[in-house]
Amino acid sequence: MILPCAMIETTDPQHEVPSLAGLQSQMMAVVFGEPADPTLLRQVRLRSGLRAGDQLVIYQHATAAILEQALTLSYPVTARIMGREAFAQLTVDYRAATPSRSGDLEGYGADFGVFLGRRPRADIPLIAPDLARFEWLVAQLARAPEKPVFDHEKLATIPPDRLPELTLTLVPRAALFGSDHPVLATWSDTDGVEHEQGNRLLLVCHNELRVIELNSDDWAFHSTLSAGDSLKEAVEAALDLNLDFDLGGALDRILRLGAFTVTQG
Repeated sequence: MILPCAMIETTDPQHEVPSLAGLQSQMMAVVFGEPADPTLLRQVRLRSGLRAGDQLVIYQHATAAILEQALTLSYPVTARIMGREAFAQLTVDYRAATPSRSGDLEGYGADFGVFLGRRPRADIPLIAPDLARFEWLVAQLARAPEKPVFDHEKLATIPPDRLPELTLTLVPRAALFGSDHPVLATWSDTDGVEHEQGNRLLLVCHNELRVIELNSDDWAFHSTLSAGDSLKEAVEAALDLNLDFDLGGALDRILRLGAFTVTQG
């Protein structure tokens, strides 16, 4: 974050001048809501009609507005289901607990879903923490680097007797997401319809975002693979839940979506 050093004098005839690093540290604290230290107030260049403290308050309010906007842009659906006032108040609480430590606001709010989950309040819907986690995950997948994927061409190069020991891992632009709440329907709907079913999802974002709902055996298969276990172990995990598990369909989904890359095989 760039601090407004231009408003600070560097000389004070009556008091010892603090170091620039000290002023920066004090200014940072004030910007994030701490009371101004008298040492800092003495260094503020006075302007017509504005006391030193009033000038600092301007920066406090501007910083608060920027961080609230950053959270609103990152979590638009979460903000919508919570309501503007409740969400705005939570952004105030979040800023106090988690001030920005970087000039890059794209990373601000990464743990907002965790923050919501730790605050049991009547004005926070039960779905809100998972919905926030989902919104953040979608944004991160779109920014993740591309990596070579496991496709039909690569599958054809693997001898059949080596397939059981094949190990795969999710590419950076793919992820599994599970919730006991209807996150996908809430995220995609705009009509306010209530849904009750939870989600087990595979998300893949290459040219566009693809979200696939998984049943329990598909979830076991994909999550076992993504944990670094072999294809054989992933199939066994799925068969434990469903003896009719469709391995061909699961592999075809992986190949079409480009969700995994080969780590060993």
